[in-house]
Amino acid sequence: MVKIKTGQKAPIFQAESYNAGAVDLAEMIGNMKIVLVFSRYFGCPICQLDLKELMDRLPEIEEKNAKLIYITQSGEEACKDMIEEEDISFPVIGAEKIPGTKHDYKIYDIYGLGRMSLSAVSKVPLKLRECKKAGIEHGEYEGYESQSPGQFVIDETGTIIHAKNDWLNIDKILEVL
Repeated sequence: MVKIKTGQKAPIFQAESYNAGAVDLAEMIGNMKIVLVFSRYFGCPICQLDLKELMDRLPEIEEKNAKLIYITQSGEEACKDMIEEEDISFPVIGAEKIPGTKHDYKIYDIYGLGRMSLSAVSKVPLKLRECKKAGIEHGEYEGYESQSPGQFVIDETGTIIHAKNDWLNIDKILEVL
């Protein structure tokens, strides 16, 4: 698995979203900056916390003329439930597993997101306390528990201008937008 870094060309993918039809990254490049947010799965309490912040701050991303795409390990039913519950307008893509593997997901793999980084692991206790304070509980286990979340920002030329193998950090995303 190749680690994606700032300055590299973004790996291109095509995928069907659960709420916005086909997503062809190649066709989107050139029109605006693109923010890719990779979560783990919707049952993950930290991912739920991050999604809540993402939904609250989505207008800030859109004000910067950027398009958000959300990738998750969750299956169709969980995705459709969350899309309806949260009234999600940006594309939500359920990642396909790589045939013959137990824990590898295609889009995560091409973006170099394997197991959680030490940075992400070290933040879990604090993030779980935030979840408990917010009343967020663990839902159904739908994905690989050690899967790394991550975020990437792609500019209009198709170049990665932000790459992070870690939990969501909207402030960093907005800095580069």
